[in-house]
Amino acid sequence: MKNAKANIIQSEFLKSIEDIIPASTSLVVELSEVLNISMDSAYRRIRGETMLSIDEIGLLCEHFNISFDAFTRSRTGTVTFSYLPLEPLAENFNLYHQNLLNEISVISAAKEKSLIYACQDLPLFHHYRFTDLANFKVFYWKRSIMNVPELANKKFGAETQFPDLIEKGQAIVKAYSEVPSSEIWTDSTIQSTLKQIRFYWESDVFETREDALRVCQALRNELESIQLQAEYGTKIIDKNILEDKERKKEDKEKVDPDTNYKLYISEIELTNNCVLVNIGNIQSVYLGHFSFSTMSTRNEIYCKKTESWLNNLIRKSTLISGVAEKQRYQFFKIAYEKIDQLVNHIEKE
Repeated sequence: MKNAKANIIQSEFLKSIEDIIPASTSLVVELSEVLNISMDSAYRRIRGETMLSIDEIGLLCEHFNISFDAFTRSRTGTVTFSYLPLEPLAENFNLYHQNLLNEISVISAAKEKSLIYACQDLPLFHHYRFTDLANFKVFYWKRSIMNVPELANKKFGAETQFPDLIEKGQAIVKAYSEVPSSEIWTDSTIQSTLKQIRFYWESDVFETREDALRVCQALRNELESIQLQAEYGTKIIDKNILEDKERKKEDKEKVDPDTNYKLYISEIELTNNCVLVNIGNIQSVYLGHFSFSTMSTRNEIYCKKTESWLNNLIRKSTLISGVAEKQRYQFFKIAYEKIDQLVNHIEKE
């Protein structure tokens, strides 16, 4: 009986790995390379004739960034989360971006994938399309959240740039654009970014007034791009379409119709960022932590509970992507008015 149960767990564990590897490779090849075993030995493990050792499970979990506790079906109420602690060092922020890129790349490469994102704040994925806003957000995270010492007395200006991080961030955007997604926003979703800009302006952290206004304009450009994607009902990778102020409906022909994007507006306030990822039959949950960091788990019970909560949230929300032109216009009109109020505040002070 115990052997039968162990075989089932091993089969599900290996199936989860098969779900996340690219379609261009195979499970037997991945096992052979990661575990440094022959193809025949890999086949025996896939068929359940040979049980994986503790060391082999550890190697596979580390290589594919998965947790084995998701397959134990523990019902004790204990959930194990993965978390990357970040010390106040600039290189650690680079590591954070690399890990995020690795994870979103694994998701985008999977055969079957989707995600639901409950957005207390604007999703990081969108920022890196717009360099001025991306540089500001990176500066804010490093200076005010991570307390990186070398930025403690620095101000943000036109010369404040993080080209390596921006390049990595744009790769993250591209990978995210290939994952069908549903985002749930509230009226407060853009509020944190507006508060960050206002706080830095009133604290004299911007070098000039023009620097603050440039970031405000970048935020408006970001919202315009999201509004356009909501209108088309799909994510847009082509930057020319996003930046063309004289857009025409024919642009839809340039958009990948298989990359779906749904935007919902919830009347229920969100207290945290929460992402549910589906890869084949395997689910993962990512929770916001310390403003931009995340904790993640593949605990089956926790993921199912999160899925139920998110689906209930969606049922009570308004879909503003696709044909909901009036609701979409009204939502973004209010968002633009909030940006205009901040711009007026900066210009008049």
